[in-house]
Amino acid sequence: MAKKKTNAQLKKQLWKVFSVYIRTRDKMVCFTCGRKGEGSGIHAGHFIPKSIGGLVLYFHESNVHAQCYHCNINLGGNSYIYGQKLGEKICKELYALKNQITKDYPFEEKIAYYKEKLSKL
Repeated sequence: MAKKKTNAQLKKQLWKVFSVYIRTRDKMVCFTCGRKGEGSGIHAGHFIPKSIGGLVLYFHESNVHAQCYHCNINLGGNSYIYGQKLGEKICKELYALKNQITKDYPFEEKIAYYKEKLSKL
């Protein structure tokens, strides 16, 4: 019988497929500066940082977009430009979700969901 994966292992597995989906969805083009990248030069960057956004925003498609290394790391997410490009309405919606408590996050369902979405891109 297979050992049940921990939430930390499932979160890591979900991030792997989710970040590939985001970068593929955005065609490896930085959302904030428009640079085209490849491989590790393009990240899945958060508008509201994952450290303060909670699980809902960690894996929220409107909160995560492809970003080049420079914008995501050197400019700390380039949040001013990021917010401008998202627009006021989406920014408000995302901030309303910030730190929303989630019990029993559906990691396995989300992994299957993003694998399926990725296969259709």
